[in-house]
Amino acid sequence: MKTFEISTHVETLEKLKQLNLSSIGALYLGDPTCLEYQTNLSNNLQHLKEAIDIAKEFGVKVYLSTFAVPRNRHLGPVKKFLEKALSLPLDGIEVHNMGLLRHMNKNLNYTGEIHVGFFANIYTHESVKVLEGYGVTKVFLNPELSLEEIQFINENTNAEVIIFAHGKLPLGISETCFIKEYASRECRDVCEPLVLTSGKWKLRSFGYATFSGKDWATLEYLGTLYYRGFRTFHIQGLRESPEYINHIANIYRQALENIVKGADNYMQREWIENITSLCPDGICNGYLFRRAGHRYIGKYFGGEALHEIERRERHEAR
Repeated sequence: MKTFEISTHVETLEKLKQLNLSSIGALYLGDPTCLEYQTNLSNNLQHLKEAIDIAKEFGVKVYLSTFAVPRNRHLGPVKKFLEKALSLPLDGIEVHNMGLLRHMNKNLNYTGEIHVGFFANIYTHESVKVLEGYGVTKVFLNPELSLEEIQFINENTNAEVIIFAHGKLPLGISETCFIKEYASRECRDVCEPLVLTSGKWKLRSFGYATFSGKDWATLEYLGTLYYRGFRTFHIQGLRESPEYINHIANIYRQALENIVKGADNYMQREWIENITSLCPDGICNGYLFRRAGHRYIGKYFGGEALHEIERRERHEAR
């Protein structure tokens, strides 16, 4: 029985070579938000082979991350690449799209691990049960769900729920790339995110997707999550620097190791300072407590105590 596993996404071979894999148990290889740039591991078989070899040397599991929003014009190339990739020693495939999931299950007769990614927008246990019928073994839930909703789904399905532990929240994905609309460029390499600002609000757009400006953080509640039965924790690493992933993964690994040992107070002030430095646009976790997503509930990161929020809300409701 595993104690815990930390996973992350990595888009390119160059980025993978700069990661410290000692804190990471699983890698999702490729960028599900875009197929246009040539170094994307979701679309470059030679780079994918080398990336798998590197990960395997460190005993890290590897899953191919597939394009999240394929249109009919994309399906041919995506299917062709997937069929070639299945000859490699992958531990599984991540999909976000029902059509691609059906193709793997019904046409390719794939029997390995299938994980459904966060762009699938899973909100209920009934959705997970449908996915299980197609061989799905792990799922990312929509990050808007509360802790109680996440736990209910985990307890009422067979597929394992992956906890979105830290990083920019995926808010949506479309059929067009905002960056290409605003800048004339050739997509030969991974692009820098376009930051959209309105007052205090910030969003990050890259590929076909939009992410939050603030970083979601569950560090303060890892003990709660672990003791409620969750064992897989994901660091959202898309378009983040290797330094960011290395530091965040190391902090969460140390925290989880302390929790497994039974430490009563596993938090360290140094971790809070490092995370604050790495996440300059702020920290959030509001959805976990049925509050607005941009808020942070807790003792750290300038947060608000949940009991104080509830007391104030009761007063305002009178």
